[in-house]
Amino acid sequence: MTAPLPDDVMLAVRGLEVRFHGEEGVAHAVNGVDLTIRRGETLALVGESGSGKSVMSLATMGLIPTPPGRLTAGEILVRRRDGSVVDMRTAPERVKRTIRGNEIGMIFQEPMTSLNPVYPVGDQIAETVMQHKGVSKAAAWKRAEEMLEVVGIPDPHRRVQEYPHQMSGGMRQRVMIAMALACDPSLVIADEPTTALDVTIQAQILDLMRRLQREFGMSILFITHNLGVVCDVADRVAVMYGGRIVETAETRTLFKSPGHPYTRGLLASVPRLEDGESGHGKRLYAIPGTVPSPLIRQTGCTFASRCDRVIEACRTAVPPLEEISSAGAVTHSLRCIRWRDADVAAAVR
Repeated sequence: MTAPLPDDVMLAVRGLEVRFHGEEGVAHAVNGVDLTIRRGETLALVGESGSGKSVMSLATMGLIPTPPGRLTAGEILVRRRDGSVVDMRTAPERVKRTIRGNEIGMIFQEPMTSLNPVYPVGDQIAETVMQHKGVSKAAAWKRAEEMLEVVGIPDPHRRVQEYPHQMSGGMRQRVMIAMALACDPSLVIADEPTTALDVTIQAQILDLMRRLQREFGMSILFITHNLGVVCDVADRVAVMYGGRIVETAETRTLFKSPGHPYTRGLLASVPRLEDGESGHGKRLYAIPGTVPSPLIRQTGCTFASRCDRVIEACRTAVPPLEEISSAGAVTHSLRCIRWRDADVAAAVR
């Protein structure tokens, strides 16, 4: 029986498992993931390529293609505007269509491939509004112009008639944000929204998303591999590796006191200005090895083959995600059997 969802929780993922069946075998892309996002909160989901972040986002939206993909276990509980709760894993497709783009918006990773090149951007925003709000084309077109103005595109009356190729990368990403917010969703999933942008435009997009979150009051699941971005946007962080969540914490806590060896490796690999102040270059840390293939089912900790603290027990059983500290509703949890060791325990206090 599904446990009740607290009133302030907009999304709760519980025990989610996603598999892909192919000629080479079964890929275990997501393995027992648990996530919670509260009203008005930004949760950053971080991890390197191949960790399962984008599969998580597609599963939440009900966009995993079947075949080859299958959601084999778990729940994806979404709170709707009327207060009711829907499980996106088991809901009928007609119900999912009323939620996608309407109550959950999504900003995809690469706008040039996400936007249709043969239609003006105004048509693409208006289509979403007509589909979910049942308004006329004229009213939907007006809403498209309004949203372009909201996301900071100058001369929206003219820009709304332009095609994606006529816009810069930053402009196209603003169009994607406008499309995601056009129906006033309560939750937005942003999948690497700044990856293809230069640093200046990236900063503008992040500022825009913070402003819009304040104005619209939405929750955000922000998916990225860039820890520098996480500092700017997130209230909490969930670190994902090998299809599992290995650590979750409030953002400041995670950066100050990382507990999982993978999290510490990610933070150690980030360049720091103070490393070059002495005038002598310092080689960046690199986590040894590569992410294990999802085709190989791991019997123990998925990070064991790359961890410098591994012991035999790490290879024999999957560690549980344990709560190591809490402050009100915010907890610090990690998936490592050695977190009680003196040096790690001291670091995470």
